Amino acid sequence: MRIRFHNREFAPGFFMTLSAAFFFGLFLTLGNWQLQRADLKRDIESRFVEQLQQPYQYLILNSELNESFAYRKIKLKGVYQKDQVILLDNQVNEGVAGYHILTPFFINGGQKAVLVNRGWVAAGADRKQFPSIKDPRVSEQVLGIVTIPTTEGYRLGQVEMGQSWPQRVPYIDLQKIQQGVSFELLPYVIWQAAEMDDYYVRNWKPVWSPPEKSEAYALQWFSFAFIVLILYVVLNFRKRVVGETNE
Repeated sequence: MRIRFHNREFAPGFFMTLSAAFFFGLFLTLGNWQLQRADLKRDIESRFVEQLQQPYQYLILNSELNESFAYRKIKLKGVYQKDQVILLDNQVNEGVAGYHILTPFFINGGQKAVLVNRGWVAAGADRKQFPSIKDPRVSEQVLGIVTIPTTEGYRLGQVEMGQSWPQRVPYIDLQKIQQGVSFELLPYVIWQAAEMDDYYVRNWKPVWSPPEKSEAYALQWFSFAFIVLILYVVLNFRKRVVGETNE
C-alpha cells in the first residue's frame, strides 16, 4: 500500500502493518478490560455500602452457595473451633505485612462450620515464628459480614494443608482447606464485625484496589495504543526519491 502526500509517501510493509494492528488491538482490549473492572468494583462497593446500612440478621447458611448473601450483615450463634486456626498470608495493613486470623465457627452446635475472619495481626520479623493467637473474647456469637471467597485470577503459591496447627495459606481456597479438616465447611467466610470486642484489626474493604486504579491502568493501555498508532504512521512516512515511480 502506497499513499502519496505531495513529496512524501506513506508506504508501510506487510509485517509492520500486521504487528501494529496486533499491538494496537491488544492494548485497546486491555484498556477496555480495565474499564470493565472499574465498573465491577464500583458495583461491588455500592452493594457493600448499601448492605452496611442494614441491621444484623440471623440467616440460615447452608452448603448451597447463595450469591444473594454476599455482604449481608449476619448474626450467628454457635461455638469456635479454637485449636484449628488458619493464618491467611500476604495481608498488609498500613504498610506492615501480616496475617488474617481465620477460625472455624460451628453454627448452633451443628456439624457444619463457617470460617470467621477475625482480623489482621502483624507477622513479625521471623516468618518461621507464628504470631500468638488469642481466643475470641466472645466465643458463642458472631456478628459479621458474609463474603464469598474466589480463587479466580493470579494467585501466589498453593494451598497445602498439613497436620499441625495453626496452618498458613497464601489465599482462601475452601475446597483445599476442606481436605485438611474433619468437618464440613460452608462456602462462605464471615468478616467479623469491627464493633465486636476482639483483639485484631478489622477494616474491611470489598475490593483490594479502588476503581480509580483500574481507570489509571486503562488510561495507560490506551496511551500505549496511541503510541503504537503514532509510531506506525511516523515510521512509514518517507520522502519520495526524485524519479521514483509506483509499479
